[in-house]
Amino acid sequence: MDSCPLSFVICYARTTKDKGQGTNDKREMPFLIIGIVIAAIILWYLSGERALSRNEKLYLKRRGYAVEESGEMERPVERDTRLLSLLDSLSDLSPFSRQRAAEEISALCRSGQKDERMFSALVSTLEDSQPAVRTAAVHALRELGDPRAIEKLNRRLEIEEAIQTRAAIKQAIEKLGASHPQR
Repeated sequence: MDSCPLSFVICYARTTKDKGQGTNDKREMPFLIIGIVIAAIILWYLSGERALSRNEKLYLKRRGYAVEESGEMERPVERDTRLLSLLDSLSDLSPFSRQRAAEEISALCRSGQKDERMFSALVSTLEDSQPAVRTAAVHALRELGDPRAIEKLNRRLEIEEAIQTRAAIKQAIEKLGASHPQR
């Protein structure tokens, strides 16, 4: 007998029919088919590694990851590509993607990888419809440390309704004002 579960199901179906127990063939057939399909799905799942689809490769490439032909990912291709993909993600359809992009830009700023192109994209993100995204953008502006952000943050503070975003704006204004006193 083979070790494959599919051969067991087929063998069982043949032996029950040979023994005269196959009187309910029409009723047993759907269960047999369902059993075979379930076994095939389990085998496919357990066989593990599947190749990335073309869309998955494009998505990962746009997010700054190099994808080999085998489907394995490497670390980011280059710094500029990563930055551009993060700036592009600030206008993504998904609020989570926009928030995550602002958080990643904040992390880049903390690690000393500040870039002039970040400022305008983060300022436009202050107008986002989601408070979590606006808060993440405020944190990124604070980490960027550009004194031009003080004026933009003051304007946003006047109209901001979300409590956590207002608190983040006040902290950012304090930090930016302390690190860049007006002359």
